[in-house]
Amino acid sequence: MTAQGEDILAYLDSAITAREEAAYAAPRSPWSVRVDDDAVVAPDGITVAEAFALSGQQTRAILDLIALHQPASVLRRCAADRKLIALHRPVEMVGEMADACAECEVSGNYPYYPCPTLRALAEGYGWTEGER
Repeated sequence: MTAQGEDILAYLDSAITAREEAAYAAPRSPWSVRVDDDAVVAPDGITVAEAFALSGQQTRAILDLIALHQPASVLRRCAADRKLIALHRPVEMVGEMADACAECEVSGNYPYYPCPTLRALAEGYGWTEGER
């Protein structure tokens, strides 16, 4: 595998692990949005709204976003992303292509590694052009 391929896999593993750890550390029961005062309520009854000095529509949008990212949802996304990484694993090829993505090589699309699928996945975790 190329150094670049190793870099992107290490980056993805670190980014996904950080999100998994945060999700495991958070209360597991569903969080909710309390409409009467635009508060996100943690399972232990603590509200998140007090941390925001915003008002009206801005606050509501932020609170809705927080409530949508339940720990269970984050863990499902991390598991799905790890499955995509496993599917787009590098394989040693004979001949011109020394390193290739197993899935993309089979389909005949973008056989070089890291493939566009892994690059796109990494971008979702903040991978930038400077890290490539």
